[in-house]
Amino acid sequence: MFGRSSGINSKYDDPSSHDEKYPPDWDARRKAVYERDNYTCQECGRRSGPHAGDGGATLHAHHLISLRDGGWNHLGNLVTVCQYCHDGIHGHPTGSQYGVGEHNALRVLRVVGRAIVRGIKWAIR
Repeated sequence: MFGRSSGINSKYDDPSSHDEKYPPDWDARRKAVYERDNYTCQECGRRSGPHAGDGGATLHAHHLISLRDGGWNHLGNLVTVCQYCHDGIHGHPTGSQYGVGEHNALRVLRVVGRAIVRGIKWAIR
């Protein structure tokens, strides 16, 4: 399904096979993940791509096991999440649009708010 014609080169599954944060075929990998997941955030169900028109969610390909923890760039370790869920997973704003545009303040507030709520929940246990 995702062979040479898709632009994905399996040699880049291993993060040690390249020097950058993302492999040279990252764009093809993330698009394959979005397609596999039907352009739908696997956390909250928000949709994008051909299902949502111009009002769709900004999607990200998220590593289930982070590269730092030994994860690879293999499609089986990637999942589609929307911008807001990705921010929540990491506990800070993520993505190439971080720091850009009108929505950045809202994103920062959302992440900070989640951290405060987690702290309050922890304190009242």
